[in-house]
Amino acid sequence: MRQVGIRALKQNASEVIAEVTNGETIVITDRGRPVAQISPLPNSPLATHIASGMIVRAKNSKKKLPKPISRKPNTPSLSELLIEMRNKERY
Repeated sequence: MRQVGIRALKQNASEVIAEVTNGETIVITDRGRPVAQISPLPNSPLATHIASGMIVRAKNSKKKLPKPISRKPNTPSLSELLIEMRNKERY
C-alpha cells in the first residue's frame, strides 16, 4: 500500500488513479498523517458473472421489442384476476 501526500496527489492525480485502476490501494496523507484511502471498487455481481461466462450479453440490444398484446374488451386485467384467485385461496 503506497502513501501519497495531498500535494503529490494534486500534481499527479491521473497517475494515482491509474494505479488504483490497476488494483493498487493508495493512502492519502496530510503532513505525513494518513487521512484517506483510495481503493478500487469491487466488481459488481453482474460484471463478475459476465467475466466468468455465466451471463452472456445480448448480441443486438437495438432490436425493437414486439408491441404489447392488447386486452380484449370487457375482460378483467391480470391484476384483477390475480386478486380474485388469491381471495379464493384464502377463504
